[in-house]
Amino acid sequence: MAGKGENGAKSATTTAIGPTIIIKGKLRSDEDLIVKGRIEAEISSSKALLVENSGIIKANIRVKSARISGVLVGNVTAEELVEIAPDGRMVGDLTAPKIIINDGAAFRGRIDMQNFDEAPKAKSAEPSAPAKVPASGGDQPPAAHAK
Repeated sequence: MAGKGENGAKSATTTAIGPTIIIKGKLRSDEDLIVKGRIEAEISSSKALLVENSGIIKANIRVKSARISGVLVGNVTAEELVEIAPDGRMVGDLTAPKIIINDGAAFRGRIDMQNFDEAPKAKSAEPSAPAKVPASGGDQPPAAHAK
């Protein structure tokens, strides 16, 4: 499905796994992958993975990005983004710097956002002060304990 763009360079290619296709084993790809069928294979790709509504994947996945509209059972590790669409269903762990779980999606598992420990870039020059927790550990604000 590769073609030439307006500037004469080859455009990105995409591979589609049709609804009647079943793949078992290992799958490696250096192009976008659209899954409409069933995959029971470890998937490794330097590009994007798109699981369509009819797609079912039972495997661990390492990709650049993933959008899940079908069913995925397994762990997903993405370099950029994982998105579970409103009609997507997933059981497994997600590891990515950006994760989107849309309203209506079903997810059961753990989330690890690798950049969690990195401080967000401040918009102002002043560093924000950490929130103070009362030493008493009570539910009342600190002013209620002052005499």
